[in-house]
Amino acid sequence: MYMNTTKIIVTTLLGFIINAASAQDFSANLGYASDYFYRGALKSEEAVQSSLGFGADVGEFGVSASAFTSQSVDAGSDSYQFALGASKSFVNELISVYAGLNHFEDVDGEALFEGAISLSGNVLLSPTVNLYRSIDGDDLFTWELGVNHKFDLTFAELCVHALYGETDLTSTLDSDYSVLGAQLSKGISDSADLLVGADFIDSDLGDDEWVFSTGVSINF
Repeated sequence: MYMNTTKIIVTTLLGFIINAASAQDFSANLGYASDYFYRGALKSEEAVQSSLGFGADVGEFGVSASAFTSQSVDAGSDSYQFALGASKSFVNELISVYAGLNHFEDVDGEALFEGAISLSGNVLLSPTVNLYRSIDGDDLFTWELGVNHKFDLTFAELCVHALYGETDLTSTLDSDYSVLGAQLSKGISDSADLLVGADFIDSDLGDDEWVFSTGVSINF
């Protein structure tokens, strides 16, 4: 039920945004990951992943919508994510604030509908704080702190990133997780990039794990 409701909300608002937008950007990604983790929880051991994204300027705000799916190849479950939100920059674009709605669902029936707020700084290491609160009755909270830095290697761009988070599993149980990784991005055309990544996952919910990924990103 939550997925159908979210689809209706996203479709309706996306139609309004496209009609009102002064500038629009679309993106698509297709790739493979050796494992798929969501907030420290292993969802599948191998996965084919794809996503669609939309961004636009509406007045002084930047609005965005995205859809992501991870299809299990080996053990595990398929997962779907939808996001819709708006952002605004302050202090000569030094600080950016984002607010939106997220929906996550596993095919086996687990669903999470939540509000999201993110604060990011256009300074060294691009620090970001993410706050999530479920609004489907469970009252679960997640917070994350992340940093990243990009290097121009001439032949490709290297992005090194790190993230630490804590998420409520139930009203009385939570879990910590961290991610440390890097991604190489190589342009293969004016609108397409080849991506190769590696991430080290440390989580209370299981053994430490390396995740390797590759894919293609297209902007149009």
